[in-house]
Amino acid sequence: MTISTGDGVSDNRDGPVALSKTYIRTPLVYSQSLSKATGSTVLLKLEVLQPSSSFKSRGIGHLVRQTLLNSPPGTKPHIFTSSGGNAGCAAAQAAQKYGCPCTVVVPSNIAPHMVKRLSDAYGANVIIHGSMWREADTKIRQMVAEHRDGPARYCPPFDDPLIWEGNSFMIDEVVEQLQEAGYDKSKLKAISCSVGGGGLFAGVVAGLKRHYPSPGEQPVIIAVETYGAESLNASLKAGELVTLPAISSIASSLGADRVSSEAFEAAKTYPTSSVVVTDAQAVGSCLKILDEHRLFVEPACGAALAPWYYSDKYDLTSQLKLDEDSVAVIVVCGGSTLTIESMLHYKHMFKDEL
Repeated sequence: MTISTGDGVSDNRDGPVALSKTYIRTPLVYSQSLSKATGSTVLLKLEVLQPSSSFKSRGIGHLVRQTLLNSPPGTKPHIFTSSGGNAGCAAAQAAQKYGCPCTVVVPSNIAPHMVKRLSDAYGANVIIHGSMWREADTKIRQMVAEHRDGPARYCPPFDDPLIWEGNSFMIDEVVEQLQEAGYDKSKLKAISCSVGGGGLFAGVVAGLKRHYPSPGEQPVIIAVETYGAESLNASLKAGELVTLPAISSIASSLGADRVSSEAFEAAKTYPTSSVVVTDAQAVGSCLKILDEHRLFVEPACGAALAPWYYSDKYDLTSQLKLDEDSVAVIVVCGGSTLTIESMLHYKHMFKDEL
């Protein structure tokens, strides 16, 4: 028996589908201030409202769910991942939802509240190893290779086709919501998203290609990074994948020193504008969206908002040829790493630039 799961994927096992999705259909809301500033319609896709507090619930949740759907009935594979940030939360939340054991290896610079959230809220086994993500990732891969107590699944933070596929479903929602609100989907001129390792970006490209197959009609993606974490921008400038020597941005969730090859190739073949913003602008955008929409997001999310909140510096209206009939969507990707204390610290740190 083949049963549709409602996201373009089928469950080929006999019997009922018991695995509901790990993500929700998030609102697409109007931004009055950004629409006024750009002379167009600017909408916010609120991925901050996902169960794990970020868009990671989509791609990583989809990977975990498909792992179970393709496992023998009753099997509970052990989920392994190597992120103490949003990817770790998404993997642990999905594993908890489906009753799977989960181990998360995190680097030593992880914030204590993230360890507590992973272990106490989501029931994950948390292991601290190494001083940076790649060291933690090497450790988790070794653990998966040596795992003998039943099936195991390595869950990367961003670099897997199932993750890109899961993230692409967000564009299905956006197009559907535009039509529900009375907008012609051809009026969508741009989508702005943050880029770390490139999992979100690759998913957005896949979704847009599905709905806008003609190159001349494809909305531009504003791919935003912060200075000190701009691995995609550096790669595009060099014409080849570049590994950053270090991550110096406070937007730790964008701290992939090398963007995925899938994202790099997608940026070369799909209409993409690579934009790099300052940490101060990312923080300022977090404060602005908190003030205007009562949404608490981390600087990695503020980055996608920054070219719009600081439109006088980036002039997206002219670049994208926006007018009163144009629609732009900003992915408010969310994030779990920020606390009130750290936000106040950043506000003080950049007080002369905000």
